[in-house]
Amino acid sequence: MRLLICLAGLLLVSACSENFADNPLANKPPETFISLFTDNELNSTISRKTIHWWGDDPDGVVDGFIYTFDDNAADVQSWDSASPAQGWVFTAETEETFTLTLSGSDTVYTFRVKAIDDDGVADPTAAVRRFPVMNSRPQVDFVVATEVPETTFTVASFTWRGTDLDGDDTIEFYQYVLDDTSNADAWIDVDARSNSLLLTEADGLTEGNHVLYLRAVDIAGTSSDIVRMPRTENDVWYVKKPKSTFLLLDDYNIADNTGSFYASALRAIVGDIDVWDIKSRGGALEPASSQAFTQTLLLFDRVFWYADTDPTLEKAQVSLPEFLDNGGKVIMTTSFKEFANNLGDPLVFSPADSLGPKISRITRNQLVPPTAEFAALGFPELQVSTTIIPNVFPVVPKISSRVMYTLPDNSSAWSGTPPMAVIDATNSFVFFGLPVSSLDGQQSVQTVLNKILTELF
Repeated sequence: MRLLICLAGLLLVSACSENFADNPLANKPPETFISLFTDNELNSTISRKTIHWWGDDPDGVVDGFIYTFDDNAADVQSWDSASPAQGWVFTAETEETFTLTLSGSDTVYTFRVKAIDDDGVADPTAAVRRFPVMNSRPQVDFVVATEVPETTFTVASFTWRGTDLDGDDTIEFYQYVLDDTSNADAWIDVDARSNSLLLTEADGLTEGNHVLYLRAVDIAGTSSDIVRMPRTENDVWYVKKPKSTFLLLDDYNIADNTGSFYASALRAIVGDIDVWDIKSRGGALEPASSQAFTQTLLLFDRVFWYADTDPTLEKAQVSLPEFLDNGGKVIMTTSFKEFANNLGDPLVFSPADSLGPKISRITRNQLVPPTAEFAALGFPELQVSTTIIPNVFPVVPKISSRVMYTLPDNSSAWSGTPPMAVIDATNSFVFFGLPVSSLDGQQSVQTVLNKILTELF
């Protein structure tokens, strides 16, 4: 009996030795699973997907994962970080957000992921999920309050905003064309990073009626609806080519004969002039962008800018320095509101450093004499020709500027001899702090303007 028990024991040991020592169990590969952080994993309008995956290894540890969107990436059964398989990406993470960019009108992305165990063995059957992404048409429209004026010189600006449900970065470029959309070759590309356009005569702004058409094109080649400026169907804007190099800039919104006074005086001196009215009808002719305003000024060599008590200083501050830097000459005449001293530094662009203490009014027949320097050059006296000019502010010259006209000493009304007109150091910019049209009591305004335009400029 004892012999039989011993023999049985030996047989059992032998069997155990055969299963474990000589023939260990084979490593079982891991398995992989996918879930999505989205309400609808097949939502074809969403090109950003957050994908979550995990793995399970029945006889070991999951060491990481490999994934690919490359349909041509070869299947892999093992992973060696020293020699990674082409097209696959290794990660220790279990979640990532992907942007599925469009490569055609409709695109299907296939995502494969495999768990890798601590022996480098890959899940033989990848977890797979397909994502159809349908292209949405881009959209574009002109920004509100940037309408082109009903009439411009040979300069016009346009500003728009483009969007795309697939992501605004999927807009590849914009295209515009003037007047006729029927010629496919006439459309001109604009970089997708731009949202504005400035057109000049070189771009086709000839004298006459025009319409600008605009569209957006995405990376799949799909175009937006075409939008037009002016917005209203059948509307156009009129482009007029300058007939001279002299601009009379009307920044004046009072119903009197001031405009005709200046136009008559200037035509007698320089001949043809162009007139630009930026304030009538609620500013219907003023461009929305400062760039278009500046480029319009640059069509001319000389500008006479006359304003009421509310001059368009913000446009002057931007445009006049560049105009002067390009060799332009400026005469500007204006008066100011009662509280003009509260404006900070409204005349930084001009030969005036600041405004002096307010003078409540000057009345008819008040003389405004030239300084000795300019009297010696033959500049005549000016004389107030209207009943009253209220709220007069002297113009304190910059250090480099010279005073041309002053009020005479009148201790009962003001202190000293307040400056009323100054000129910059380069003889390029004359600034009057009084409305020149109200200083023609001796019919000397035309003489003053003539000497400025023909002798100083």
